[in-house]
Amino acid sequence: MKRFCSAALAALAVAAAPAFAQTQEQADVLAAEQNWQGAANAYRALLSADEENASNWFNLASALHQLEDYKGARDAYLKALDAGYPSIPKARFRLARVYMSLGDEENALSQLEELARIGGPNGNFVRNTAEFAPLAEDERFLAVVLALTPCTDDAYRHFDFWLGQWDVTSAGAPQPSAKSSITAKHGGCMVLEEYEVNSGAYTGMSINYYDNVRNLWHQSWMANNGVPVYLEGGLNDEGAMVLSDAGLDYSDMTGAINRVTWTPNDDGSVRQHWEVSSDKGETWSTAFDGHYTPREESD
Repeated sequence: MKRFCSAALAALAVAAAPAFAQTQEQADVLAAEQNWQGAANAYRALLSADEENASNWFNLASALHQLEDYKGARDAYLKALDAGYPSIPKARFRLARVYMSLGDEENALSQLEELARIGGPNGNFVRNTAEFAPLAEDERFLAVVLALTPCTDDAYRHFDFWLGQWDVTSAGAPQPSAKSSITAKHGGCMVLEEYEVNSGAYTGMSINYYDNVRNLWHQSWMANNGVPVYLEGGLNDEGAMVLSDAGLDYSDMTGAINRVTWTPNDDGSVRQHWEVSSDKGETWSTAFDGHYTPREESD
């Protein structure tokens, strides 16, 4: 990054500085009170004595940004980064906004692409930032938004085959005995299950999500009988979701192992097969075998 010459630094730091010395506390109070001109003057005064204070370069940039002195803000943000400002994503995001205000889309995109590389604000937040509206259809900008949007990797979509409004029929039963609503929530980061038998006597809910730290899926289930279930796992080679509590503290306490397999069928239905083992997985018995079929919309 280009460094300013000493003369330029001095000019930027002392321009419009008050004749009296400012303390850090006084400068920060002015900023907190949104007295942007006073804050800018105060931070300039502080920088005249300590030109390597990265935080005060950022503070000066923020004040100038509020004052719509975009060139001054640009230079101060650059100096903050050059001096080692610790919150690099924050500074680069602000800098990208300033570049857009200056009509410099190329440098704005370069800053945003660096954010996509190192991590930054949520992609939806970036998309909805007013200064970036002219970039709404730009391919580079859209790539940045996608890179900064969580829960977009393929692994987060592994359970999407279960999404829908379902009638649930137990194996061998002539009619559905329950209904289930499976919806994506929170930007696709979570799958919510809401289950209810038709009589209303038994209801339950689970949250399901992909843990990208441990690279597995997790389910936490709770029903109106007060019995929780915690499962973990992922897709098997056949494309079925298999979640189990084998090896979890929960199964050690209960003395039984639960294993639930969700299998998508070619006709769009889903089979949920819940098995239980009391001998550490040597043998299994079926606790529930349900067939999920899309619920027909009523008139």
